[in-house]
Amino acid sequence: MLPSKRILSLPIISLKEGQQIGLVRNIVIDPAAKSVAALIVDPKGFFKEQRIIPFNRVVSVGENAITVGAEKQAEKATNLPEMMELLKEKAALIGIKVITANGKTLGLIEEFYVDEESGAIACLEISGGKIDGLLKGKARLNADDVLTIGADVVVAAKDSEERLELFSKGINENVKQLFQVAAQKASRKGRDANSVLRKSKKNNLPSPSEETAELGEMVNTEAMIEDTLEQAQPAAADAPEPVSEAEADNRDNKMI
Repeated sequence: MLPSKRILSLPIISLKEGQQIGLVRNIVIDPAAKSVAALIVDPKGFFKEQRIIPFNRVVSVGENAITVGAEKQAEKATNLPEMMELLKEKAALIGIKVITANGKTLGLIEEFYVDEESGAIACLEISGGKIDGLLKGKARLNADDVLTIGADVVVAAKDSEERLELFSKGINENVKQLFQVAAQKASRKGRDANSVLRKSKKNNLPSPSEETAELGEMVNTEAMIEDTLEQAQPAAADAPEPVSEAEADNRDNKMI
Protein backbone atom coordinates (compact mmCIF):
# COMPACT_ATOMS: atom_id res chain seq x y z
CA MET A 1 0.00 0.00 0.00
CA LEU A 2 1.07 3.57 -0.70
CA PRO A 3 0.45 6.76 1.29
CA SER A 4 -1.81 9.15 -0.60
CA LYS A 5 0.76 11.95 -0.51
CA ARG A 6 3.19 9.78 -2.46
CA ILE A 7 0.62 9.34 -5.23
CA LEU A 8 0.19 13.08 -5.64
CA SER A 9 2.45 14.58 -8.33
CA LEU A 10 3.35 11.17 -9.78
CA PRO A 11 3.64 11.30 -13.59
CA ILE A 12 0.92 9.51 -15.56
CA ILE A 13 2.32 7.54 -18.49
CA SER A 14 0.36 6.37 -21.54
CA LEU A 15 1.56 2.90 -22.56
CA LYS A 16 0.17 3.10 -26.09
CA GLU A 17 1.62 6.51 -26.97
CA GLY A 18 4.67 6.16 -24.75
CA GLN A 19 4.40 9.66 -23.33
CA GLN A 20 3.53 11.49 -20.14
CA ILE A 21 0.00 12.82 -20.22
CA GLY A 22 0.16 14.74 -16.96
CA LEU A 23 0.71 14.60 -13.23
CA VAL A 24 -1.62 13.53 -10.44
CA ARG A 25 -3.08 16.74 -9.08
CA ASN A 26 -5.61 15.29 -6.66
CA ILE A 27 -7.42 12.13 -5.59
CA VAL A 28 -11.19 11.65 -5.82
CA ILE A 29 -12.57 9.64 -2.90
CA ASP A 30 -15.67 7.45 -3.01
CA PRO A 31 -16.92 7.63 0.61
CA ALA A 32 -19.42 4.81 0.24
CA ALA A 33 -16.89 2.38 -1.24
CA LYS A 34 -14.06 3.64 1.00
CA SER A 35 -11.77 3.74 -2.00
CA VAL A 36 -10.08 5.96 -4.57
CA ALA A 37 -12.56 6.58 -7.38
CA ALA A 38 -10.37 8.58 -9.75
CA LEU A 39 -7.23 10.63 -10.25
CA ILE A 40 -7.39 14.27 -11.31
CA VAL A 41 -4.79 15.10 -13.98
CA ASP A 42 -2.85 18.32 -13.52
CA PRO A 43 -3.92 20.75 -16.29
CA LYS A 44 -0.32 21.86 -16.59
CA GLY A 45 0.50 18.47 -18.08
CA PHE A 46 -0.28 17.25 -21.58
CA PHE A 47 -3.86 18.53 -21.51
CA LYS A 48 -4.82 22.20 -21.52
CA GLU A 49 -7.79 21.55 -19.30
CA GLN A 50 -8.29 19.41 -16.22
CA ARG A 51 -9.27 15.80 -16.89
CA ILE A 52 -10.03 12.75 -14.82
CA ILE A 53 -8.89 9.14 -14.97
CA PRO A 54 -11.24 6.67 -13.22
CA PHE A 55 -9.15 4.37 -11.06
CA ASN A 56 -10.49 1.26 -12.79
CA ARG A 57 -8.72 2.47 -15.95
CA VAL A 58 -5.34 2.59 -14.25
CA VAL A 59 -2.99 -0.20 -15.33
CA SER A 60 -0.52 0.15 -12.50
CA VAL A 61 0.42 2.41 -9.60
CA GLY A 62 4.17 2.28 -9.06
CA GLU A 63 6.57 4.10 -6.78
CA ASN A 64 7.72 6.40 -9.58
CA ALA A 65 4.82 6.57 -12.04
CA ILE A 66 1.24 5.63 -12.80
CA THR A 67 0.47 3.91 -16.10
CA VAL A 68 -2.70 3.84 -18.19
CA GLY A 69 -3.44 2.01 -21.42
CA ALA A 70 -3.86 5.05 -23.66
CA GLU A 71 -4.18 8.80 -23.60
CA LYS A 72 -7.95 8.57 -24.17
CA GLN A 73 -8.40 7.03 -20.70
CA ALA A 74 -8.26 10.59 -19.32
CA GLU A 75 -11.57 12.37 -19.92
CA LYS A 76 -13.34 15.58 -19.07
CA ALA A 77 -15.30 15.36 -15.82
CA THR A 78 -18.48 16.33 -17.70
CA ASN A 79 -18.21 13.07 -19.66
CA LEU A 80 -18.22 11.07 -16.41
CA PRO A 81 -21.49 11.70 -14.51
CA GLU A 82 -20.57 9.44 -11.58
CA MET A 83 -17.32 11.30 -11.08
CA MET A 84 -19.12 14.64 -11.30
CA GLU A 85 -21.33 13.57 -8.39
CA LEU A 86 -18.30 12.61 -6.30
CA LEU A 87 -16.61 15.90 -7.13
CA LYS A 88 -19.68 17.75 -5.87
CA GLU A 89 -19.50 15.85 -2.58
CA LYS A 90 -15.94 17.12 -2.11
CA ALA A 91 -15.11 14.15 0.09
CA ALA A 92 -11.73 14.53 1.78
CA LEU A 93 -9.84 12.68 4.48
CA ILE A 94 -6.76 14.72 5.41
CA GLY A 95 -7.51 16.94 8.39
CA ILE A 96 -10.88 15.29 9.16
CA LYS A 97 -11.72 14.34 12.76
CA VAL A 98 -12.24 10.67 13.64
CA ILE A 99 -14.77 9.75 16.32
CA THR A 100 -16.07 6.37 17.42
CA ALA A 101 -19.72 5.31 17.28
CA ASN A 102 -19.83 5.72 21.08
CA GLY A 103 -18.65 9.32 20.85
CA LYS A 104 -14.91 9.08 21.62
CA THR A 105 -12.53 11.29 19.64
CA LEU A 106 -9.54 9.39 18.26
CA GLY A 107 -7.81 12.32 16.55
CA LEU A 108 -7.32 13.93 13.15
CA ILE A 109 -6.41 12.15 9.92
CA GLU A 110 -2.90 13.05 8.77
CA GLU A 111 -2.62 10.48 5.98
CA PHE A 112 -4.41 7.52 4.41
CA TYR A 113 -2.96 4.48 2.66
CA VAL A 114 -4.20 3.07 -0.63
CA ASP A 115 -4.03 -0.46 -2.04
CA GLU A 116 -2.24 -0.05 -5.37
CA GLU A 117 -4.21 -2.83 -7.07
CA SER A 118 -7.79 -2.08 -6.07
CA GLY A 119 -7.65 1.54 -4.95
CA ALA A 120 -9.25 0.57 -1.65
CA ILE A 121 -8.34 2.65 1.39
CA ALA A 122 -6.39 0.28 3.64
CA CYS A 123 -5.96 2.39 6.77
CA LEU A 124 -5.97 5.89 8.20
CA GLU A 125 -3.05 7.52 9.99
CA ILE A 126 -4.30 9.65 12.86
CA SER A 127 -2.81 11.78 15.61
CA GLY A 128 -4.05 13.62 18.67
CA GLY A 129 -7.07 12.68 20.75
CA LYS A 130 -6.61 9.55 22.85
CA ILE A 131 -3.09 8.87 21.60
CA ASP A 132 -1.40 12.11 22.67
CA GLY A 133 1.78 11.33 24.59
CA LEU A 134 4.75 13.24 25.98
CA LEU A 135 5.37 14.10 22.36
CA LYS A 136 2.68 13.92 19.67
CA GLY A 137 1.79 10.29 19.05
CA LYS A 138 0.45 8.64 15.91
CA ALA A 139 -1.54 5.50 15.19
CA ARG A 140 -3.20 3.64 12.34
CA LEU A 141 -6.87 2.78 12.14
CA ASN A 142 -7.72 -0.16 9.91
CA ALA A 143 -10.29 0.60 7.20
CA ASP A 144 -12.42 -2.30 8.48
CA ASP A 145 -13.13 -0.16 11.55
CA VAL A 146 -14.33 2.80 9.47
CA LEU A 147 -18.13 2.95 9.36
CA THR A 148 -18.73 6.27 7.61
CA ILE A 149 -16.67 8.82 5.71
CA GLY A 150 -18.62 12.06 6.03
CA ALA A 151 -18.10 15.68 5.07
CA ASP A 152 -17.25 16.70 8.63
CA VAL A 153 -16.15 13.56 10.46
CA VAL A 154 -15.13 9.96 9.91
CA VAL A 155 -17.06 7.57 12.15
CA ALA A 156 -15.20 4.52 13.45
CA ALA A 157 -16.61 1.38 15.04
CA LYS A 158 -17.40 1.31 18.74
CA ASP A 159 -14.31 0.60 20.87
CA SER A 160 -12.07 0.77 17.78
CA GLU A 161 -9.52 2.70 19.88
CA GLU A 162 -8.64 -0.66 21.42
CA ARG A 163 -7.51 -1.86 17.99
CA LEU A 164 -5.39 1.13 17.05
CA GLU A 165 -1.90 0.22 15.82
CA LEU A 166 0.56 2.53 17.52
CA PHE A 167 3.74 3.33 15.61
CA SER A 168 4.77 6.50 17.42
CA LYS A 169 3.65 6.64 21.04
CA GLY A 170 5.10 10.04 21.82
CA ILE A 171 8.64 9.36 22.97
CA ASN A 172 9.63 5.77 22.17
CA GLU A 173 9.38 3.54 25.27
CA ASN A 174 13.06 2.59 25.13
CA VAL A 175 14.05 6.26 24.95
CA LYS A 176 11.78 7.07 27.87
CA GLN A 177 13.40 4.33 29.95
CA LEU A 178 16.88 5.60 29.04
CA PHE A 179 15.89 9.10 30.06
CA GLN A 180 14.57 7.92 33.43
CA VAL A 181 17.74 5.95 34.20
CA ALA A 182 19.96 8.87 33.18
CA ALA A 183 17.97 11.29 35.33
CA GLN A 184 18.15 9.02 38.37
CA LYS A 185 21.88 8.58 37.92
CA ALA A 186 22.49 12.31 37.60
CA SER A 187 20.44 13.00 40.73
CA ARG A 188 22.33 10.36 42.74
CA LYS A 189 25.73 11.61 41.58
CA GLY A 190 24.71 15.17 42.41
CA ARG A 191 23.85 14.23 46.00
CA ASP A 192 27.06 12.24 46.44
CA ALA A 193 29.21 15.01 45.00
CA ASN A 194 27.63 17.66 47.24
CA SER A 195 28.25 15.46 50.28
CA VAL A 196 31.95 15.06 49.35
CA LEU A 197 32.38 18.79 48.82
CA ARG A 198 30.82 19.63 52.18
CA LYS A 199 33.12 17.17 53.99
CA SER A 200 36.21 18.49 52.18
CA LYS A 201 35.31 22.10 52.98
CA LYS A 202 34.64 21.26 56.66
CA ASN A 203 38.03 19.54 57.06
CA ASN A 204 39.87 22.07 54.87
CA LEU A 205 40.89 19.27 52.52
CA PRO A 206 41.15 19.37 48.73
CA SER A 207 38.61 17.26 46.85
CA PRO A 208 40.10 13.84 46.05
CA SER A 209 40.60 12.97 42.40
CA GLU A 210 38.06 10.15 42.70
CA GLU A 211 35.33 12.55 43.78
CA THR A 212 36.40 14.95 41.04
CA ALA A 213 35.92 12.11 38.56
CA GLU A 214 32.43 11.59 39.97
CA LEU A 215 31.65 15.24 39.33
CA GLY A 216 32.78 14.78 35.74
CA GLU A 217 30.62 11.70 35.42
CA MET A 218 27.63 13.65 36.72
CA VAL A 219 28.18 16.34 34.09
CA ASN A 220 28.49 13.68 31.40
CA THR A 221 25.26 12.09 32.61
CA GLU A 222 23.42 15.41 32.42
CA ALA A 223 24.75 15.86 28.90
CA MET A 224 23.43 12.40 28.05
CA ILE A 225 19.97 13.48 29.23
CA GLU A 226 20.08 16.51 26.94
CA ASP A 227 21.20 14.33 24.01
CA THR A 228 18.42 11.88 24.79
CA LEU A 229 15.79 14.61 24.63
CA GLU A 230 17.17 15.91 21.33
CA GLN A 231 17.11 12.42 19.83
CA ALA A 232 13.70 11.49 21.24
CA GLN A 233 11.64 12.74 18.32
CA PRO A 234 13.68 10.92 15.61
CA ALA A 235 13.65 7.79 17.72
CA ALA A 236 9.87 7.89 17.92
CA ALA A 237 9.55 8.44 14.19
CA ASP A 238 11.83 5.48 13.45
CA ALA A 239 9.83 3.00 15.52
CA PRO A 240 10.19 -0.23 13.52
CA GLU A 241 6.85 -1.97 13.65
CA PRO A 242 3.37 -0.85 14.70
CA VAL A 243 1.94 -2.58 17.78
CA SER A 244 -1.56 -2.63 19.18
CA GLU A 245 -2.36 -0.36 22.10
CA ALA A 246 -2.99 -3.39 24.31
CA GLU A 247 0.48 -4.79 23.51
CA ALA A 248 2.05 -1.41 24.22
CA ASP A 249 0.33 -1.25 27.65
CA ASN A 250 1.52 -4.80 28.47
CA ARG A 251 5.10 -3.77 27.69
CA ASP A 252 4.73 -0.75 29.98
CA ASN A 253 3.52 -3.00 32.83
CA LYS A 254 6.48 -5.36 32.37
CA MET A 255 8.90 -2.46 32.59
CA ILE A 256 7.48 -1.24 35.94
